[in-house]
Amino acid sequence: MTRKPVHIEVAMPSGPAHYWREMIARPKGFTIREIALCAEGVAYTTVKRYVWFLERQGHVVRIGAKRDGYALQNLYTVKKRQTKAPIERPDPQRAPLTAREAMWNAMRALEQFSARELAVSASTEERPVSQRSANLYIQRLVAVGVLQVLERPQRALGKAGNTPLGATAGRYRLVKSANTGPLAPKLCVAGFVFDPNSNRVLGDAVVSELRA
Repeated sequence: MTRKPVHIEVAMPSGPAHYWREMIARPKGFTIREIALCAEGVAYTTVKRYVWFLERQGHVVRIGAKRDGYALQNLYTVKKRQTKAPIERPDPQRAPLTAREAMWNAMRALEQFSARELAVSASTEERPVSQRSANLYIQRLVAVGVLQVLERPQRALGKAGNTPLGATAGRYRLVKSANTGPLAPKLCVAGFVFDPNSNRVLGDAVVSELRA
C-alpha cells in the first residue's frame, strides 16, 4: 500500500507576544540574540527593533553585558511585568529613520562596536546601511570627541597566500557625556568665501547637511 504524503503547515512561534513571554521567562536577563533564536524564521533586526521599543518605553532595562563568542551582547531584564505584550503602534506622522538616525540609535544601545557591527545593527531589509557609510560617520564623530577609540584599526602589512596579515577592525564606544538625546548628530558642510588678508568671511556662509 502506497502512502500519500501529507503537507502540514506549522506556524513557528514569533511576534511580540512570543518575544515577551520569552523575556519574562528569563528573570536573570536576556540578550536580543537569545530571543531571536527562540523565534525561528524571524530576522534578528525585527527582535532588535522590538527590544529597543521596550527600552524606550521603560518596559525593559539594560543590566549589563554578556559575552557571546567574541562579541559582547547587551543584557536586558523586564522592568514592567505584565501579561499582555506591549505593542508599538505606528505613527503616521513619523518619517522612517535615516541611515544616520539608525546608526545613532545603535551607538546608544551598543556597549562597543566596529564599523561592520554598527552597519549590521542599523540596517533593515528596507534600508540597508553600508559599512562605508558607518565608517564615515564613525570617523567624523571620533574627530569631534563623540566617540571614544577603544582599538585603532590596523591595515594589512603583507600577505601570506591570500590572507592579509595584521589587519584588524577598529572598535569604538559612545562617550557618555556625548549621549545628549535621541536626535542624531548631523554632518554639515559650509560654503563661504574667506579673505585671508582681513581674516574674515565675505558675504553669508551657507551651511547644509552632508548626505550619505
